[in-house]
Amino acid sequence: MPHALALWLHLITRRGAVRKVAALPPPMPARPQGDLICLYVTAPEASAAAMQLASELARARPGVTVILAGAEAGAAQPGAACIVPAPAMTVVAARAFLALWHPGLVLLVGAARDIALPAALIAEAAAAGTALMLVEARFVLAASPARLPWFWPRALLRALLTRMDCILVPDQANAAWLAHLGVPADRVELSGSIREPVEPLSCTEAERAALAQQLHSRPVWFAVAVPEAEELAVLEAHEKALLRAHRMLLVLMPQRVERAALLAEAVEARGHHAARRALEEEPEDDVQVLIVEDDSELGLWYRLAPVTWMGGTLLRGGAPRSPLEPAALGSAIVHGPAVAAHADEYARLAEAAACRVASTPAALADAVAELIAPDRVAALARNAWEAISGDAGVAEKIARRALAELDAALVRGAGQT
Repeated sequence: MPHALALWLHLITRRGAVRKVAALPPPMPARPQGDLICLYVTAPEASAAAMQLASELARARPGVTVILAGAEAGAAQPGAACIVPAPAMTVVAARAFLALWHPGLVLLVGAARDIALPAALIAEAAAAGTALMLVEARFVLAASPARLPWFWPRALLRALLTRMDCILVPDQANAAWLAHLGVPADRVELSGSIREPVEPLSCTEAERAALAQQLHSRPVWFAVAVPEAEELAVLEAHEKALLRAHRMLLVLMPQRVERAALLAEAVEARGHHAARRALEEEPEDDVQVLIVEDDSELGLWYRLAPVTWMGGTLLRGGAPRSPLEPAALGSAIVHGPAVAAHADEYARLAEAAACRVASTPAALADAVAELIAPDRVAALARNAWEAISGDAGVAEKIARRALAELDAALVRGAGQT
């Protein structure tokens, strides 16, 4: 079969100098007693997911040993796992690694079309009857077409993936891609994504309640971390929005604190009334722009403002904050096209219809004015919350699935003895 031939040739070409290696020096004096799972991290960006998974495995079954291979050098070592050197990409090294650790399950974390899977380790583990599982398999990304690789890489990838007992993918698009590749459907499962939990920024409840009462029915929007190059665009957008909602309040946090006084002067020069929170000035009814400077109060303003403009996303060169901050606190997100600093987070929100894009100051004004409507802003905020909370428990679910695969492998092994 072509895919089996591709794997055989791939492994043959990597024999070379490693033939001299007889065994892998053990990073620990001896293998611990009991069941052992090897988490193999395929790329640095999968390290965080692997760390979470290691913690969940240890929590679900305290007696199991988890080793973490392939992680970045110097990566923080979780209390639930021991980081060990990954084997070289050869049959000899993979065989020595498996003989040393004798894992009941090799659990690979992270995969993509441009990431080389450890072919020798997969082939040797499959030949030895060791359970193989792949999680966080992302072959189709939000910003890329679902193209298959050309023939030879496709054959090699299929040979490796068909040796997996189970592959967990984050969404249906990746499941469809694997089906097109020729991976049996009964080995592919949807799991969602392992992501760091979003901790909502805090605030003083008494202060929030007092400001909410003071603002009462005024429409409010928050422009956070606005760089100097975007200040005029934000002010012009606010002026246009005021034509449709004359009581609207803009809470503006400049990216650089020293811009606060100049911003207040600019607002007054444009015929509007500004107040500065740092000077203990209040957002009275005649104030159109409240300038805030203390980023420790971000949790307060995300809670009070139904709409947040993510500063630094309209023009290149900004330093935008994570859109998950307002999303976690119920503020609808409006942003510009320059989102490279948090591209994955914005793609995640866009997929859930949880944000609005405004590519020009005029579009920003239209978006802010439109989102005055409670039903419109509530829909965005609800979608954002669901997008960031929907992945809660994914690591725990995957850990349970991995332990079930481990148990099945142990039963198979006992039946063969």
